[in-house]
Amino acid sequence: MNDPEARRRELLRQTRKRYDDNHFIPAVHPRYGNIYHELYDEQESTYSGDSFLFRLTLGILCFICYVWMDSSQAKIVNVSSDQIVHQIEKQVDMEDIQEVWNHL
Repeated sequence: MNDPEARRRELLRQTRKRYDDNHFIPAVHPRYGNIYHELYDEQESTYSGDSFLFRLTLGILCFICYVWMDSSQAKIVNVSSDQIVHQIEKQVDMEDIQEVWNHL
């Protein structure tokens, strides 16, 4: 631990000691929550915000299903792989999005 980090931790400890009755976490954006807890919490956090592995697995699974549909020319729920590609490539106008959004 370098000197500025040790100084910052000591100042944090002193501040916590001064305001011991107010144990609160300041408003921290969820993206930076893990970094905040890593720097300033002594106890381990029970929250595990790491969803990268889950998202990666889901993406790979979707890709494998798409490749299978394309290679076997299968139609699932009356949708072919060509229709999926067409919907991905389709350009959507902002007016269409606003029209759909206004109906919700």
